[in-house]
Amino acid sequence: MNRLYTPIKINGVELKNRVIMAPMSVGHTVDGYIDDEVADFYKSRAEGGVGLIVFANMQWDKVRHANNVPLLTDEKYIPQLKKMTDAIHEGGSKVFAQIMHRGTSAPRATIGGLEAVGPSAVPRKFTHYEMPRALTVEEIHEFVEWQADAALIAKRAGFDGIELETNSGYLYGQFWSPLTNLRTDEYGGSLENRNRFIVETLAAIREVVGPEFPIQLRVSGSDLLEGGCTGDDIAEICGYLDKTGFVDSFSVTAGWHDSTVPLITMEVPYANWLYLGRQIKAKVHVPVFQGMRMHIKVAEEVVDRGDVDGAVIGRQWLADPDLVNKAMAGEYDRIRPCVGCNALCLDAAQAGKNIGCIGNYECNREGELRDANGKFPSQVKSEHPEKILVIGAGPSGMEFARVAALRGHKVTIWEKRNRTIGLSLYAATPPRRYDIRYFGQWLERTCRELGVEIILNKEASTESILEAAKDFDRVVIAAGSRAVIPPIPKDEGADIVHAWDVFEGKAKLGKNVVVVGGGDVGIEVAMTIGEIGTITAEQLRFMMIYKTEPEEKLKYLLTHGVHNVTVVEMGKKFAPDINPGSRWSIMYRTKQLGVRLLKETKVLKLGKDAVLVENEEGQESIPCDTIVIAAGARPNNALYEELKDKLPKVDEIGDTVSVGRIHNAVESAYRLAMTI
Repeated sequence: MNRLYTPIKINGVELKNRVIMAPMSVGHTVDGYIDDEVADFYKSRAEGGVGLIVFANMQWDKVRHANNVPLLTDEKYIPQLKKMTDAIHEGGSKVFAQIMHRGTSAPRATIGGLEAVGPSAVPRKFTHYEMPRALTVEEIHEFVEWQADAALIAKRAGFDGIELETNSGYLYGQFWSPLTNLRTDEYGGSLENRNRFIVETLAAIREVVGPEFPIQLRVSGSDLLEGGCTGDDIAEICGYLDKTGFVDSFSVTAGWHDSTVPLITMEVPYANWLYLGRQIKAKVHVPVFQGMRMHIKVAEEVVDRGDVDGAVIGRQWLADPDLVNKAMAGEYDRIRPCVGCNALCLDAAQAGKNIGCIGNYECNREGELRDANGKFPSQVKSEHPEKILVIGAGPSGMEFARVAALRGHKVTIWEKRNRTIGLSLYAATPPRRYDIRYFGQWLERTCRELGVEIILNKEASTESILEAAKDFDRVVIAAGSRAVIPPIPKDEGADIVHAWDVFEGKAKLGKNVVVVGGGDVGIEVAMTIGEIGTITAEQLRFMMIYKTEPEEKLKYLLTHGVHNVTVVEMGKKFAPDINPGSRWSIMYRTKQLGVRLLKETKVLKLGKDAVLVENEEGQESIPCDTIVIAAGARPNNALYEELKDKLPKVDEIGDTVSVGRIHNAVESAYRLAMTI
């Protein structure tokens, strides 16, 4: 058996395997109380085979706390927490309580308008530079007591251990970092002093929870900030704490929220931060677990190799609650993939909303969707199975087919292209956005396994559908969207293509390219074009090993392609619909590639050699060989409109109804399938 699936002890608690579900705020919390939905959510993951669940972001500050996170400030929270820990234990897993304090990274709006507090009065980018206040020594002592109180409440609530969240630039890490700890008293300066607060906290917690109750530290292996703690610094700190005897294990991440480095987006390679875990493991004598962009197969490899002692996996558990069960059975192709988009998980959590998953509509809706027997609609056979024809093999068509097939219906899909997943393929084309393809591939594999007939290169028309309808009980239109072509004057002979043509590789691009439209598609197609001709990671590796070019030349080759790209947007903001967790890095890379960005600019004419634009600075003629239209999309609902009065059962789903994101398509498809 792979070492990842063997038991491991953390102090007095034995885990059945070395897979840890990372702490993630799931929502469903009001005034510090969690609701029953949380227990349902975690029980599903426990039944999926995970060894340890870390329940996230439990706050202990009795004055400055958010109300939409679980609280450990009073024993009144114990009964509801006990329901959850009992459910997790019934599912076969252990559970730790992660206790945390955001320190100076807490926006005032989240803590009742009060000043944030920390080691020093250093404003943070994460709070838009709100000025915090330095803690007094008396307040630090009070904080130590409050954390001990919280740990005891957690133990009484049925938790098997404690995790202190020192990562992401939160309070404990702020005491470590020279960027945020400017103190000159006993809590600043030397290594011993900068560790004094957390050592006092650990000692106080140990005293109330007993000698065998596990205490784990979640640490950022490097701040990834100029002037902050490096990987070597954090490894030294962990080594120092290991010698105290208070820490039973380490869970390693990377970076602060203030970092200008993508940490968990899909562009980050799997196990990218493993080197930080290895550094810490070399300095300590207790188990070290590695997290962040940790794919289950990669986790098997690195744990088998002995790099770390176990893996911390987060968002993948949202996509597939049966992750470990499937992996242990060798059924990797059946695991619903996480695509690293952050859209309904990280971004939702930071906005104080209930989290979800773009590819799994059931995620965090366990209590809402399950029937009295504990089954999802996708697990219940329909009382009236039908033969269903689906038009379109995009996300909505494939997801509908999957759920309908699970419910006992016989489904056939017609797709006009020579491949499935439709326009979502375009979302997977821009550089480092390839993970999206994995979801489409999973949908296709699953549908075929369920007996769904997928007919490619099959163009649907009103006539062909009406002719085929005699063999089906229902027709579902999932035809997606169609491109919007803006009514802009143009010269004859102007080379005009659509962004979708670029993504499909159908467009021949000239040297100078103007993209009309700076929404999400416009920015992503601009980035795609800007990347053409830059060196690849493999080329960079070769050049660095053999020192073929100086560092500055390598940077140039990484950021300069063969096209000059300009994006023209009428609105005030570029890519407003890209989720925040991905948008900033996409915009960063787009600018890095030298793409010229013009907002609040109107296109007056599309010329053969130039595009005429106008903004507050006046008119400008932009040299242009190729014009790329990225002006949005509209529902492709013509077939539905023609058929709705001619067939007894015809439905429309996804972008055919309203143009949205992949999760909108998945939700629309699932909700229809569950009613048939």
